[in-house]
Amino acid sequence: MAASQQGNSAALVVNIANIPDEGLAFQTEVTATPLQLPPTTEVELSTPVQVRGWLTKVTEQVYFQGTVRGTLAVACSRCLDIIHSDFTAEMRVVYLPPSTRLQIEGEEGVDAEEVLDLYMHDGTTLDLRPPVHDNVLLAFPVQPLCRPDCAGLCQVCGGNRNEVLCTCQETEGDPRFALLKQLHFLRRREDE
Repeated sequence: MAASQQGNSAALVVNIANIPDEGLAFQTEVTATPLQLPPTTEVELSTPVQVRGWLTKVTEQVYFQGTVRGTLAVACSRCLDIIHSDFTAEMRVVYLPPSTRLQIEGEEGVDAEEVLDLYMHDGTTLDLRPPVHDNVLLAFPVQPLCRPDCAGLCQVCGGNRNEVLCTCQETEGDPRFALLKQLHFLRRREDE
């Protein structure tokens, strides 16, 4: 049996009663809207996020193992050209029943959702949005580059040095610090 959906946030919500004993193949595509990605990021999804995997139910616990993949559009950190970066993330998620929340939160100073990145289901449905959201955010590149040898932008004219050979003369640093170059420090001898 397979569950295949597409589109909105309901595509990532699974009815636990529909998961047979042998498990359930799961496949869907979602846009950025149901994932509620931060609006201030300079990264956008170029394609819908594909979620594929297998749901297994063991008593009241539900296990999801699969992949999340998509394409991000992000500006190169040196030249600001938009690049498209594919990502694939493996997901292994455990959903615990509501009764487990009470047991875990009964322990002093413990929040149920912070323990081992576990997720809770409500007894009838489970929501794959939080782990998919987390995996997409973790796929955001820290310092994206259009290519490893990107020359970046000229500090004087702002031109892209990958496209045009820039003839601007760069200054030798901030003129306010020019006096520091005249300082000479005495070096200590190593035998002292």
